[in-house]
Amino acid sequence: MHSPFPYDRLSTLEEFFGREEELEKLTNTVKYSNNLLIHSKRRMGKSSLINYFFEQHKEDYLCIYVDIFDITSKEHFAHSLLRAFSNSHKSDIKTTIKNLTALFKRVRIEPSIDPATLEYSIKPIVATLSFEEMMDDFFDSMTTLSKSKQIVLAIDEFQQIANITDVKLDALLRKYIQNRENISYIFLGSKRHMLTSLFEYKAPLYELATHYELQPLKVDDIYNYAKRFLDLDTDMVDYIYEKSDGETKMVQNILHLLYINREKKVSKELIDEAINEILGSKDSSYKIIFDTLNNNQKIALKIVGKYKRGFFAAPILNEYNIKKQTLQSAIDALFKKEFIDKEGDKYFIPDRSLELWVENL
Repeated sequence: MHSPFPYDRLSTLEEFFGREEELEKLTNTVKYSNNLLIHSKRRMGKSSLINYFFEQHKEDYLCIYVDIFDITSKEHFAHSLLRAFSNSHKSDIKTTIKNLTALFKRVRIEPSIDPATLEYSIKPIVATLSFEEMMDDFFDSMTTLSKSKQIVLAIDEFQQIANITDVKLDALLRKYIQNRENISYIFLGSKRHMLTSLFEYKAPLYELATHYELQPLKVDDIYNYAKRFLDLDTDMVDYIYEKSDGETKMVQNILHLLYINREKKVSKELIDEAINEILGSKDSSYKIIFDTLNNNQKIALKIVGKYKRGFFAAPILNEYNIKKQTLQSAIDALFKKEFIDKEGDKYFIPDRSLELWVENL
């Protein structure tokens, strides 16, 4: 049975809704071969957005998508780029290998088959190549191809390049990015502070991309889509939005659970039951995460979950029997571990379901 509310996979074209402004921004950026930095909290739908845009424009541009969330070295990064580039070509396998072989100077190409899906893909062979040779082959091939076709390269979880310390990847990328024609770069990421620091003043990538913060889906868009499958009123969508704090994944997860019981009219009670089911399914993993914190960090996380702001006031410090300096140190540690984030004077836990779980402690 198929649910129209995907929460643990990318949306299909039929399941994607809203985001008209974001799609227009992408369209106008790519049309003139400009670059865009899209950032937001996790679980807001960045990957689904770029996937939908690529599906809509796959005949207009050569669309290359690479997720570098799990890169562990500069070589891994270069190989990920080459693999994404190789598998963005939509010809038959024989023609693709022939075309790529003509493009690459050093990288060898061979077909690969997924034993689970039995689908063919292209595998770049780079065992004997250095990082510099792989990068040169990738960008030289991009430059050659861009003379005949406009290219869009989307790099997801781009902030991960900051974890590679034996080379200044941002400085190296600047050289390639600023000397381009007919190529757009779309950088996506979720660790807001690390990501934006890569593009801040005096950083190598400064002013090489327009910053764009992805906002939550609009309530009206959620309602207009959800009412096709569920018996619900606008105030129930408002309640879902409020409880999920606009987090796209949690909104979809709640709607999915309501869809399972779609013979019933949606009520606050059913929504609360769905939220409790979500939190219950994550209880064990959240307990493991919570136990990795020391005692002061646990107290700080509870305080952030409950109060969000103004928690250095004496009554709150007395309530939790913690000193201001100790709390500040624990807050700083949680911030560094990315358990919490801050907007203005408000602290929050970026994972909304974890935030609700902490509020219930």
